[in-house]
Amino acid sequence: MNDPHDLARFFKALGDETRLRLVALLAQQRPGEALCVGRLATELQTTASNASQHLRVLKDLGLVRGERRGYSLHYFLRQEQLTAYRDLARALLGAEFFAAPCQQEEVNSMSSNQKCECTQPEKERNPQECTPDQIRECHGEVEEHPCEAERQSDR
Repeated sequence: MNDPHDLARFFKALGDETRLRLVALLAQQRPGEALCVGRLATELQTTASNASQHLRVLKDLGLVRGERRGYSLHYFLRQEQLTAYRDLARALLGAEFFAAPCQQEEVNSMSSNQKCECTQPEKERNPQECTPDQIRECHGEVEEHPCEAERQSDR
C-alpha cells in the first residue's frame, strides 16, 4: 500500500457518513473490546444488513476485522491499518496537511523556556513579519504574538 489509488479508496470509503460513523464507533472501543453487527446497527439506527454491507467495505480496506464469538461476529478497528493510511496520506499530501495550529491555552501554559510547537509557516519567519491572519491561524485570538513574547524573554 503506497500509491494514490490506495489512499483514494480509503477516502472514498470514509466519504460515506455511515462508514465514517462505524469507524468512529469502533475507534471508541478499548483494546480487545469489539461490537457485534446488531449493536453497531442499533447505534447507527440502521438495519444489521445495512451495517454488514458497510462493514464489508471497511473489511476490504483492511480497516476492520471480524472475530466470531458464539453465533455473532464482533468487529474491531485495525489501528495498524489506520496508521498505515495516515502515513500514506502524510507521505503523499505532506505533513502540513495534518498540522494543527497551537491552541491559545497551550501557548499560555508554556513555560518561558519552551518554544511554540506550531507547524504553521509563520513559525519559520521573524514574528514581527507575521500578518494578523497568520497569527490568528497559528495562535488563535491573541493580543500579543506569543512567539514575539518568547523571543523577547530569551534576550
